[in-house]
Amino acid sequence: MKVFLIGFMGSGKTTTGKELAQALGYQFIDLDTFIEEKYNQTIKTLFEYHGEDYFRKIENDALLEVTEMKGNMVIASGGGTSCFYNSVEFMNSVGITIYLRVDVAELLSRLIASKRDRPLLWGKTKEELNNYIIRVLDERKKYYEMATITIEFEHLNIDRLASTIKSLSV
Repeated sequence: MKVFLIGFMGSGKTTTGKELAQALGYQFIDLDTFIEEKYNQTIKTLFEYHGEDYFRKIENDALLEVTEMKGNMVIASGGGTSCFYNSVEFMNSVGITIYLRVDVAELLSRLIASKRDRPLLWGKTKEELNNYIIRVLDERKKYYEMATITIEFEHLNIDRLASTIKSLSV
Protein backbone atom coordinates (compact mmCIF):
# COMPACT_ATOMS: atom_id res chain seq x y z
CA MET A 1 0.00 0.00 0.00
CA LYS A 2 1.25 3.45 -0.93
CA VAL A 3 -0.24 6.49 0.81
CA PHE A 4 0.59 9.87 -0.73
CA LEU A 5 0.21 13.14 1.15
CA ILE A 6 -0.41 16.08 -1.15
CA GLY A 7 -1.09 19.75 -0.58
CA PHE A 8 0.43 23.19 -0.67
CA MET A 9 3.92 23.81 0.71
CA GLY A 10 3.73 24.29 4.44
CA SER A 11 0.58 22.20 4.81
CA GLY A 12 2.24 19.70 7.13
CA LYS A 13 2.84 16.79 4.79
CA THR A 14 6.18 15.78 6.30
CA THR A 15 5.12 16.04 9.93
CA THR A 16 1.81 14.30 9.26
CA GLY A 17 3.55 11.68 7.13
CA LYS A 18 5.94 10.68 9.89
CA GLU A 19 3.13 10.37 12.42
CA LEU A 20 0.84 8.52 10.01
CA ALA A 21 3.57 6.08 8.97
CA GLN A 22 4.25 5.30 12.61
CA ALA A 23 0.53 4.77 13.34
CA LEU A 24 0.22 2.43 10.35
CA GLY A 25 3.56 0.67 10.83
CA TYR A 26 4.59 1.80 7.34
CA GLN A 27 7.87 3.18 6.04
CA PHE A 28 8.00 6.98 5.62
CA ILE A 29 9.57 8.74 2.65
CA ASP A 30 9.76 12.49 2.20
CA LEU A 31 10.09 13.01 -1.54
CA ASP A 32 12.14 16.22 -1.18
CA THR A 33 14.61 14.49 1.17
CA PHE A 34 14.80 11.52 -1.21
CA ILE A 35 15.67 13.90 -4.08
CA GLU A 36 18.27 15.78 -2.01
CA GLU A 37 19.98 12.53 -1.05
CA LYS A 38 19.86 11.09 -4.56
CA TYR A 39 21.29 14.22 -6.22
CA ASN A 40 23.45 15.26 -3.27
CA GLN A 41 22.03 18.79 -3.56
CA THR A 42 19.38 20.73 -1.69
CA ILE A 43 16.06 21.51 -3.35
CA LYS A 44 17.09 25.16 -3.11
CA THR A 45 20.30 24.46 -5.07
CA LEU A 46 18.50 22.37 -7.68
CA PHE A 47 16.04 25.22 -8.29
CA GLU A 48 18.71 27.90 -8.21
CA TYR A 49 21.10 26.26 -10.68
CA HIS A 50 18.80 24.21 -12.88
CA GLY A 51 15.39 25.92 -12.74
CA GLU A 52 11.89 24.74 -11.97
CA ASP A 53 11.37 22.71 -15.18
CA TYR A 54 14.44 20.57 -14.45
CA PHE A 55 13.36 20.14 -10.83
CA ARG A 56 9.83 19.05 -11.81
CA LYS A 57 11.28 16.41 -14.14
CA ILE A 58 13.56 14.89 -11.50
CA GLU A 59 10.77 15.18 -8.93
CA ASN A 60 8.52 13.10 -11.21
CA ASP A 61 11.31 10.56 -11.77
CA ALA A 62 11.79 10.33 -7.98
CA LEU A 63 8.05 9.80 -7.47
CA LEU A 64 8.08 6.90 -9.94
CA GLU A 65 11.19 5.46 -8.29
CA VAL A 66 9.85 5.49 -4.71
CA THR A 67 6.52 4.08 -5.90
CA GLU A 68 8.33 1.05 -7.30
CA MET A 69 9.95 0.29 -3.93
CA LYS A 70 8.58 -2.73 -2.12
CA GLY A 71 6.52 -2.45 1.02
CA ASN A 72 3.88 -0.25 2.56
CA MET A 73 4.79 3.41 2.79
CA VAL A 74 3.58 6.91 3.42
CA ILE A 75 5.09 9.37 0.94
CA ALA A 76 5.08 13.10 1.62
CA SER A 77 5.15 14.74 -1.80
CA GLY A 78 6.36 18.22 -2.57
CA GLY A 79 3.75 20.98 -2.82
CA GLY A 80 3.77 20.92 -6.62
CA THR A 81 4.38 17.21 -7.19
CA SER A 82 0.75 16.36 -7.84
CA CYS A 83 0.36 19.21 -10.34
CA PHE A 84 2.84 18.11 -13.02
CA TYR A 85 3.21 15.08 -15.33
CA ASN A 86 -0.28 13.76 -14.44
CA SER A 87 1.18 12.76 -11.09
CA VAL A 88 -2.01 12.93 -9.06
CA GLU A 89 -3.69 10.54 -11.48
CA PHE A 90 -0.67 8.25 -11.23
CA MET A 91 -0.66 8.37 -7.41
CA ASN A 92 -4.40 7.60 -7.36
CA SER A 93 -3.82 4.59 -9.63
CA VAL A 94 -1.18 3.04 -7.36
CA GLY A 95 -2.35 4.06 -3.90
CA ILE A 96 -4.35 6.43 -1.74
CA THR A 97 -3.89 10.20 -1.93
CA ILE A 98 -4.65 12.48 0.98
CA TYR A 99 -4.99 16.22 0.48
CA LEU A 100 -4.07 18.20 3.59
CA ARG A 101 -6.11 21.36 3.08
CA VAL A 102 -4.92 24.41 5.04
CA ASP A 103 -6.43 27.89 4.78
CA VAL A 104 -4.49 30.80 3.29
CA ALA A 105 -3.98 32.66 6.59
CA GLU A 106 -2.46 29.58 8.24
CA LEU A 107 -0.26 28.86 5.21
CA LEU A 108 0.95 32.47 5.23
CA SER A 109 1.85 32.22 8.90
CA ARG A 110 3.75 28.95 8.41
CA LEU A 111 5.54 30.01 5.23
CA ILE A 112 6.74 33.38 6.50
CA ALA A 113 8.84 31.49 9.01
CA SER A 114 10.34 29.17 6.41
CA LYS A 115 10.58 31.10 3.15
CA ARG A 116 14.41 31.07 3.06
CA ASP A 117 14.26 27.33 2.41
CA ARG A 118 11.58 27.53 -0.24
CA PRO A 119 12.83 28.67 -3.66
CA LEU A 120 9.43 29.73 -4.99
CA LEU A 121 9.06 32.19 -2.09
CA TRP A 122 12.41 33.97 -2.24
CA GLY A 123 12.28 37.75 -2.09
CA LYS A 124 8.53 38.04 -1.53
CA THR A 125 7.09 40.51 0.97
CA LYS A 126 4.26 39.38 3.27
CA GLU A 127 1.67 40.86 0.90
CA GLU A 128 3.34 39.32 -2.16
CA LEU A 129 3.53 35.99 -0.37
CA ASN A 130 -0.17 36.16 0.54
CA ASN A 131 -1.08 36.96 -3.08
CA TYR A 132 1.23 34.17 -4.30
CA ILE A 133 -0.44 31.61 -2.00
CA ILE A 134 -3.92 32.67 -3.15
CA ARG A 135 -2.96 32.53 -6.84
CA VAL A 136 -1.02 29.25 -6.77
CA LEU A 137 -3.49 27.53 -4.47
CA ASP A 138 -6.24 28.46 -6.91
CA GLU A 139 -4.20 27.02 -9.82
CA ARG A 140 -3.38 23.81 -7.95
CA LYS A 141 -6.75 23.24 -6.30
CA LYS A 142 -8.05 21.15 -9.21
CA TYR A 143 -5.16 18.71 -8.72
CA TYR A 144 -5.31 18.63 -4.94
CA GLU A 145 -9.05 18.00 -5.00
CA MET A 146 -8.52 14.84 -7.06
CA ALA A 147 -7.25 13.17 -3.88
CA THR A 148 -8.93 10.07 -2.50
CA ILE A 149 -9.35 11.80 0.87
CA THR A 150 -9.41 15.52 1.73
CA ILE A 151 -8.75 16.56 5.31
CA GLU A 152 -9.04 20.02 6.79
CA PHE A 153 -5.74 20.22 8.64
CA GLU A 154 -7.26 21.73 11.78
CA HIS A 155 -9.44 18.60 12.08
CA LEU A 156 -6.63 16.12 11.45
CA ASN A 157 -6.68 13.09 13.73
CA ILE A 158 -3.86 10.65 12.93
CA ASP A 159 -5.49 7.61 14.56
CA ARG A 160 -8.79 8.18 12.75
CA LEU A 161 -6.94 8.72 9.45
CA ALA A 162 -4.92 5.52 9.98
CA SER A 163 -8.17 3.60 10.61
CA THR A 164 -9.68 5.04 7.42
CA ILE A 165 -6.61 4.02 5.40
CA LYS A 166 -6.68 0.50 6.83
CA SER A 167 -10.35 0.16 5.87
CA LEU A 168 -9.61 1.36 2.32
CA SER A 169 -6.67 -1.01 1.86
CA VAL A 170 -8.61 -4.17 2.67
